[in-house]
Amino acid sequence: MLEKALTTCALAATITLLSGCLAGPDRLGRTWDDYVNQKYTEDAWIHGALLQNIFPIYPMVGGILTYVDVLFVNVYYFWSSDAWDGRGTGFVHENPQGASKTVDAAY
Repeated sequence: MLEKALTTCALAATITLLSGCLAGPDRLGRTWDDYVNQKYTEDAWIHGALLQNIFPIYPMVGGILTYVDVLFVNVYYFWSSDAWDGRGTGFVHENPQGASKTVDAAY
């Protein structure tokens, strides 16, 4: 029984890796990240401490959306255009609106 379960899991993982390109624009996960970033600028206690750390709602939703990205969204973008022209599809992030403080990327 255990051997059959392990074989099934290995086969599922192989199919996912081969057909579901892990890289991609991650539209859902990154859109969720933009939403959480905006909410954090509005109230750090509720959206940072409470909903992100004490009750990890934001990380759980983000994990689910990232999983959907890997299984469906990234696969679509990879096989519909990226694989054929060799150029990846980018994602444009939104800047938080009305934030009193921001941190600039140090790249």
